[in-house]
Amino acid sequence: MSAREIEAYDGELAMLRGLVRTLRVVVRPDAADMGEVRRLLHQHAADEAAARAETPAVPAGPTGRVAQLLDAIRTARGRWTTATVYRFYRDHVRSVDHVPNTQLRAIARADLRDLAAWGHLVRHEEPGRQYFVLKTRKGDA
Repeated sequence: MSAREIEAYDGELAMLRGLVRTLRVVVRPDAADMGEVRRLLHQHAADEAAARAETPAVPAGPTGRVAQLLDAIRTARGRWTTATVYRFYRDHVRSVDHVPNTQLRAIARADLRDLAAWGHLVRHEEPGRQYFVLKTRKGDA
């Protein structure tokens, strides 16, 4: 599960918790009413679980633009910054031709962060600068 999926799931969970709190305040605490609320919440949870089971599995690892980036990093090695990835995308990835510069910079930053989260890159920080390098088998960068 990616970081974005976890954030979305956490958001849904927080929303459901808020819904439960609201229902407890709005619904009179009669045993029959609370039983109906519990039944509806369990039904909703079951429906969500069934919907998740029907959705296709997320591919393991990078695809598309991010896969191109990882291949370039494996080929060129060295330090990769947001600016380096930005230039790579502008020069080599046609699917981002329509993307504004500021948005492309954010995409480049997020792609580096995702590759590090997936274990392909190692993040390094220097004062006022961060960069990523390819993670080797031994874990050394």
